[in-house]
Amino acid sequence: MNMMLKIGLAGITGVFLALLLRKEKGEFAMLIAVAAATLIFGYVLVRVRAITDFLEDLAGRLPIEKTYLTALLKMLGITYIADFATSICREAGYGSVGSQMELFAKLSIIALSIPELTYLIQVMEQFL
Repeated sequence: MNMMLKIGLAGITGVFLALLLRKEKGEFAMLIAVAAATLIFGYVLVRVRAITDFLEDLAGRLPIEKTYLTALLKMLGITYIADFATSICREAGYGSVGSQMELFAKLSIIALSIPELTYLIQVMEQFL
């Protein structure tokens, strides 16, 4: 909870500073917003690392191939990075670029999931 408080304060501070500078120095307001978002994204990466450590430990205990876990972690990374990048693009007024990045991220996740879907179909065929 303490970490969430820090993140919330960092975000609110960044937004207020950006709002104060928006009228006089619009380019600096954008830089402050990007800096605040990058700072928060750094904290997100710390949390993601804890999740990946847990999943790696879980994979060591369960009889699953490591390639499936690797693909899952790549998908997780794609979603976080794409969300961060598209938010920055939309904030800067380039929503169409952000939308294209979202589309690319979705297609990348589908491409990464093909081996998992194939494995799932094989397992289902064994039960039928």
